[in-house]
This record gives sequence, structure tokens and C-alpha cells, in this order.
Amino acid sequence: MKSLQELENKVVCVATSGGMDSTALLHYLKSQEDTYGYTLSAVHCEHGIRGLKSIMDMRFVQKMCKKWDIPLYIFRENCKKKAQTEKTSLETAARNFRYECFQSLRMEGKADCIATAHHARDEAETVLFRLARGASLSGVAAMHAEREDIVRPFLEWSKRRIFAYVKKHKLAYREDKSNQNTAYTRNALRLRVLPTLDMVIPGATENIARFSARVAEDDEYLYRQSVSLLSQNEEGFVVAFSKERPLFSRASLLAMKRLGIMKNYTQAHLDGVYNLQDSERGACITLPQSVVAEKTEKGILFYLKNDDVIDETAEEQPFSLDGFDGGKYKVNVSQEEPTKDTYVGKVLRVDANKIPKDATFRFRKEGDEIEKFGGGRKTLKKYYNEEKIPVKTRACLPLIASGKNGEVYVVCGYEIADKLKVTAKTKKVLYITITEA
Repeated sequence: MKSLQELENKVVCVATSGGMDSTALLHYLKSQEDTYGYTLSAVHCEHGIRGLKSIMDMRFVQKMCKKWDIPLYIFRENCKKKAQTEKTSLETAARNFRYECFQSLRMEGKADCIATAHHARDEAETVLFRLARGASLSGVAAMHAEREDIVRPFLEWSKRRIFAYVKKHKLAYREDKSNQNTAYTRNALRLRVLPTLDMVIPGATENIARFSARVAEDDEYLYRQSVSLLSQNEEGFVVAFSKERPLFSRASLLAMKRLGIMKNYTQAHLDGVYNLQDSERGACITLPQSVVAEKTEKGILFYLKNDDVIDETAEEQPFSLDGFDGGKYKVNVSQEEPTKDTYVGKVLRVDANKIPKDATFRFRKEGDEIEKFGGGRKTLKKYYNEEKIPVKTRACLPLIASGKNGEVYVVCGYEIADKLKVTAKTKKVLYITITEA
């Protein structure tokens, strides 16, 4: 978690629902604003789920922010329709909406980071949820990991401590009855599982949260060790032989990730790769996205079976200032011009306000087209051929493109679409680069 000292001179926007936790956080950060030298604002996301009660929550937050002299940004959405359109759960649609709001504020320069009121019980809930769904060590440690755009000042606060703070300062807050609906998975964990654990083992919630912090440290150590097994050659990525299964499997995952396999692998794939070590040289298995793992003299070689393959199921991620870990290449998005010459290809300048809302980080798809800088629409395949981009590079070259159709906005490291170009009227410039992972 970032300390408040690290927020000096930053614009910190507090995600405020009007509930107990976010009200306490807003009050706490307001009380520390002058001491630590940050500028405070708030954001309220009205999900359109609870009818009049949602409107009353919004009005409560408006009055509270006016009373405390805190600038407030309000976003509204019909998340039931959003869930239907995106073919996802209501919980997921609401969460996506909130993070789209946060991203919008950062893109428009209205916030450097978003402060959320996640606390120790939330972290324990997340740990149990992810463990139950088969998360790895990295998945369990995820909430405790540092992020530039999200800060969680209450992560080490217990629910009891927050309640005591609210009581001490006589803070009014809104209660969301939907938080008591155990039909929602996370609510069931919060209302049934964790209280039972705390009753049977006092302090269990805080212990689970502390476990997540320790796991984050262990995960970082294992990552550093596994990287030492990984190397690259002209054919692909090589993982050195090792009977230390945790390290070997992590190194294998890194190799797979750098070739574009982000999520659609199974434990059976990892078992198969590990067992290749006991096979004859030349033995191989096929992994998702046409990646092949083959036993060689020096280790297990990972390479693309068909370098020109197009995988329509490859990972996609909404565009954000956080960039994109695309496996072989990492996309970096910055509001400041890069000073270190560590990037691959060109530094691309785009008008931040011209980036469409449907923009996503992804890899190429059949039918993709780009209108080049200066004009002239053509298929992405034709563009690649004309620019003589190596066939081996094309499959793992990240794009910024429409999440709805085949329009490409940025070929990272190479080209921007004409519609994103910087002009005399541009108010905010983003610099996009790629580096090798």
C-alpha cells in the first residue's frame, strides 16, 4: 500500500458510494490533506440498479462533499443493460463500470490515482474467493500488489477499526441493502463464511489478510528465481531443465505468456510441459494458440507452430494508462515523453481525447483494418506486408483497437490511425511505446 507521504502533490480521487467504509475513508483523507500535501476529490458511480435508493445515495454523497468542500464527479449507468450487452454478471458489469469511470478521470487529467476503501475483511474475502476458484500464488497476492492508479489506505484496517472511526467522528452514512443479498457470491463469503471463521478462530479475517501480504513477498521472490531459468534465442524461449517444479512451472508460464498465452491454459498443459523433461529429445506437445513446447538439448523450447496464425480467442483488455502486458512485448502508456531509449520501434504520440471508448489492447484478428497516419485505409495484413514487419513479430505485436469491430487505432511500436493524430487543438498527449518483456 502506498503511504500517504507518497501522495504528496498528487490529485487523489476517493471512490465514494456513501456507505460506511468509503465515507470513513473520505473523512480520513480529508483530515490528512494539508498534512501530506495532496489534493482531494471524490467520484460517485450510480449503477442504476436500486432505483430511488441509488438516487438517494447519490444525493447523500453530493451533500456530504458539499459540506466538506470536496469536488465531486458523478457517473451514471444502467448496469442491468450493460450486463446484458456484455453478456456478463451484474456484479462484473458494475465493477467494469466503476473502473471505466476511474479510467476516464485519469485520462482527462482530473485524478492521478483513485483511493478505494478496501480493508482487511475485503482482502480476506478476495483471498478466499480466488482460492476457491483455483487461483495461483500470484492470484492470491494480487490485491496487495502495488498499483500506480489505485491506492488502498485502509487495506490494513479491520472492519472494527473503521466502525470505531465512524462512531468517534459521528459520521452519517448510507446502507446498501443489496450488500445483504447472499445470492451474490462475494456477499455470501462476507456474510456467512468469514463471520463463521472469526467465530471459530478469532482474528481469522485479519490473519488471512496478513497472509496475503506475506504471499506477495514470496511470489516476488519466486518470480525472480524463475526468470533465471528463462532465455531467448532465434527460435523462441527456452526454459532450462529443473526438478524444482514450482520454479520450472513459473518459468514455463513466462515463456507461454511471452508467446501470447495469457489465460487459456490448464494444469494439464503445465504437467505435460514438466513431464517433457523425462522424454526423448525432440518430443513435443502443442499448447493453446499454436504454441509448441519441445525438448531440446538445453531445455524445453517454446515456439509458435505457425507464426502467421490468428487466434480469435487471444487476450483482450480495455485500454488504460496502466498499459498492457502482451507477453513478448509490454505496452507502456505515459503522459510524459519517454527519456530512456529502452523501447522497441517508434515512440507514438496520440491525442488522448480522441481515443474511442471501445478501445482495447489486443492482438490482431481476421478482417482488421487501419487508416494510416496521413490517410489511406488498408487491411492490417497489407500494412504488415508493406512495412515488412517480420512474420514472427506479427502474431505477438500488441494493438490498440476497437473491441467491437476490426478498426485498429494503434499498431504499437509502428503506426497510429489518422483519427488519433496530435493537432494544434490537442489538449492532452499520450506517448505509447513497447518494450520487450
